[in-house]
Amino acid sequence: MGKDYTFIRNWISFHFMGNINNFSYCVVNAASSNLANFFHNQKNIAFILWSNIAFGLVSRLINTFLIENVNPKLKIAVNCIFMIIGLVGVALSVYINFGFCIAAIAFVGIASSFGESVVLSYMKKFPAELVNGWSSGTGIAGVCGSLFYIAMVAAGLSNSTIFYMMLPTVAVYFLLFFFGLKVPNHLESINNSQTEKQSLVKKDQLKIEDIDDNKGSGGGGAEIAPPGETKNQRYIRCARLVWYNAVNLALVYFFEYVASVGGADLALKKDPDNKDFFISNAFAIFSFCYQLGVLISRSSLQFIKIRHIGVITILQGINMVFWIVQAKYKMVTSVWILFILMVYCGLLGGASYVNVFYLILHDKKIPDEDRSLCVNYAALLVTIGITLAACFILIMDYTFLASEVPSSSSSSSS
Repeated sequence: MGKDYTFIRNWISFHFMGNINNFSYCVVNAASSNLANFFHNQKNIAFILWSNIAFGLVSRLINTFLIENVNPKLKIAVNCIFMIIGLVGVALSVYINFGFCIAAIAFVGIASSFGESVVLSYMKKFPAELVNGWSSGTGIAGVCGSLFYIAMVAAGLSNSTIFYMMLPTVAVYFLLFFFGLKVPNHLESINNSQTEKQSLVKKDQLKIEDIDDNKGSGGGGAEIAPPGETKNQRYIRCARLVWYNAVNLALVYFFEYVASVGGADLALKKDPDNKDFFISNAFAIFSFCYQLGVLISRSSLQFIKIRHIGVITILQGINMVFWIVQAKYKMVTSVWILFILMVYCGLLGGASYVNVFYLILHDKKIPDEDRSLCVNYAALLVTIGITLAACFILIMDYTFLASEVPSSSSSSSS
């Protein structure tokens, strides 16, 4: 009974931490058009997406290779400071300039990426199924973030006020990590004695349940580090263990961001005289549909687990091609069909995310002391995938889709 209570408590804590961790990031994405319009920089809206993710890549690299062994409690405390700087900076930027806004958004992106990297690594101390709590929280952050921003704008609040209002979420994030999470005692003792146990393990001691758990992961026990292994050799060995899952996840993120941002932005003809609510607000609704799909699939782990993640990657790649063609030729004229297809895009992305991290956290071939590094590799490649997508969107908008991008004179400030 005590174990059930601890599991539920940790699931709830991870869920709301995941929500808060990505909430500011999602609000920035929802506000990107209004922010760009406010600074008369509509043509450079892609830089808002880029700044929201690119510097997160640096934070993941630092966490993976430089401060892997630093106490996660210290990392979370520092991350809360990053969150505050980002939110206050964006709120103040309306009194300064677009460059200051971009710098502040970079801190928002750093906090989201760094926080995810730290928490996913910390999850090695918990049952692998708890990744569903975190992933569903990050999934619902997109829905909550977009709806929150739309509601606040509809209420007549300024961007500055909206970002100030989000500051209390940082305190909740801090309290959940330090007082909400409880490391299960049996897992904590296992982690503490893992190195000693591995030195005594023999091949004929492999348990039947380990074989069952490892179906679809290649079979066999954990790959024990060879004697005298250097740090660089460990990095290479761990990369080899996780490369397939991590590369698939990066590709899915690249495909879905090109589709949901670059393709969706140009999927319909821009007509300032069109008063239809769903068409004039199509991009915001596309964002909501995408996030809804992500939420559903990131919360699906308790019901279905997908081991053949390469299939998801192929389907998302096909989906990206469709949205690029749609952006160029506007073949589908029904906005409702496009809304459904965007939900599908989110379903694929969320399914890849939750199943990849479940497989990494559950793979018996990965030694426990290397699990956090393997998780960081996957999280790192997620950021690389999104960063490359932002660059590709800029290339599209300045080359073969340039004729579809509305001129800055057609955009109005808000």
